[in-house]
Amino acid sequence: MAKRETSIRQTEIDLASDAPLYEQVRDRLSQMVLTRDLSDSTPLPTEPNLMELFGVSRGTLRRAIEELVRDGLLSAEQGRGTFVVQEERVRRVVWQRLSEVARPDSRFDLDLSQYVPDFAGSNLAHKRVMKRTEWRSADVVFCAPDNSIEQLRFAALEAGKKILVPTYGLRRGFILLDGKKILKTDHALAASLDGMERFGKRLGPGDLRQAGTIDLVVTGATAVTTDGRHIGGGQRYLALEWMMMKQLGVLSSDALVFAVVHDCQVVDEMVEAEPDCLLDLICTNTDEIDVWEPRDSAPSKLRRIK
Repeated sequence: MAKRETSIRQTEIDLASDAPLYEQVRDRLSQMVLTRDLSDSTPLPTEPNLMELFGVSRGTLRRAIEELVRDGLLSAEQGRGTFVVQEERVRRVVWQRLSEVARPDSRFDLDLSQYVPDFAGSNLAHKRVMKRTEWRSADVVFCAPDNSIEQLRFAALEAGKKILVPTYGLRRGFILLDGKKILKTDHALAASLDGMERFGKRLGPGDLRQAGTIDLVVTGATAVTTDGRHIGGGQRYLALEWMMMKQLGVLSSDALVFAVVHDCQVVDEMVEAEPDCLLDLICTNTDEIDVWEPRDSAPSKLRRIK
């Protein structure tokens, strides 16, 4: 009964409100979508059913849906219906959870759509990465420009490793830093996004071979699934970076991909989401999840889980 009452409240439209009807419908519809099970990939109810549910006209409903389509949460398919964009729904659900434990960014505060935050307990996840043989034996590590792995970038420099870090949005290519060539007193600043360009060498995509063979990839994420899907913030930077490294042949044939996330970012439901790349290991503040997927599996083959 309580669940039904909550559902009814979610669809109520306040005719006395100053907010336009379509905005109220948009907001209620968004709430409905985000409270669905993440594994639910069925289309939304039909227009007549939604019109009856919200008590609004077809024009009002369509305007609300059009806004959510432009916002990336819904996808309208001619002749099939309106569907939820699974990756975006996962992002928004996880952002709600993550806001409880995320550490604010100096530029974006807690606008989690703009960056991957550090989080409470990240040091425990870092320890799980650093105890792995693959980390200890790696000479060159690709490190995503995520706040959640800044201390791993620092640890790599302290260990005398080379790290390759993309600049924000790939606007200035990549930065190659060599822990052996940077003073130890500068390692902490060199590991930060604000300081790395002062101590590293800027590389364009065509220069990546100068980094040498990349032994390990370490990244944060917006969300991860227990079957090894990395879900980023929507810009798909990691997918692009992965493709560049593969095409240029700079990835070791046995290079693994490790993700560092908070427990709340791990999705254990079977979701139909297209990953930026596939993961081999997920390290959280409390757990370590080995993912057994063939490394030559292409993300496109995993778009749908039956």
